[in-house]
Amino acid sequence: MKRAVLVILLLLLLAPSARAETLRELLDEPASYDGRQVSFRGEVIGVIIKGDHAWVNIFDNGSAIGVWCRAEEAREISFIGDYTHRGDIVAGTGIFHLACAEHGGDVDIHAISLTVSEKGHVIERPMDVLLFSVSALIALAAVLLSFYLWHLRKERRKRVPWPFY
Repeated sequence: MKRAVLVILLLLLLAPSARAETLRELLDEPASYDGRQVSFRGEVIGVIIKGDHAWVNIFDNGSAIGVWCRAEEAREISFIGDYTHRGDIVAGTGIFHLACAEHGGDVDIHAISLTVSEKGHVIERPMDVLLFSVSALIALAAVLLSFYLWHLRKERRKRVPWPFY
């Protein structure tokens, strides 16, 4: 019996104090996580370094949030996600704020730790030759039609109207 109680106490002490949530869970029920330590994971979609701290915006499954962290941690990020890049995947723990007094009442996370778990990469987007060809043909047809209609209008003005007596 003592052994079971000791094992349970040991597991409780070793369990991390941060709860693993998705960003969607944090933003769906923000009041229940306000002021608590949370873990987060997501793709980096923006970085702004301000002195010795930085804002890192992360995106996960349709939700995004700003993470306030140390600038040294933000400098480890090499790819920021956009149309042509897959951003680095970062993971960390921090304190979730529903209305951060330090940052004008915004929803944010003040990171305790932030690490890059996966490096980003360039997304190859080859040109679609068929789409380009169809677009070029439509543009050419529009120019030719415009010129033809302009020419018809010009010819109509040259005709002498019937005299009115």
